[in-house]
Amino acid sequence: MLYVYIAIAVIIIGLAIFFLVRELKYPKKKMTEGGDVVESKRRIEKAVQNLESMTELVKTNEKLKNKLTSLKEIVRFLNPVKNEKIKVIDEKILARLDDMKIEISKDENSETIWRMIEEVEGYIAQRTKEA
Repeated sequence: MLYVYIAIAVIIIGLAIFFLVRELKYPKKKMTEGGDVVESKRRIEKAVQNLESMTELVKTNEKLKNKLTSLKEIVRFLNPVKNEKIKVIDEKILARLDDMKIEISKDENSETIWRMIEEVEGYIAQRTKEA
């Protein structure tokens, strides 16, 4: 009976040493705060915040408010991706959203806003295609 306990202890110690050596030799890659996926997620969150603030800026134009809300929902569910092309597209989306915010604060009934929305939708389609 003592031999069985010794054999079990040896097996357990052997497995522990095996997994320890494997972890030291091949460590798991952990996502750091500076990771590309985390940055992509932050860009998406910033875009959603921009769209929420634009929705709050719109007072009278219900059609524009509804369009911004639907665009916000589309952007909210974009997948964070670790791709340089997508990073460039995300930066274009953020730049255009900043321009839209300025334009909305000037005049919420401007036709320029609708052109900017079409551009953002085009960037989103391009981003979806690249991902």
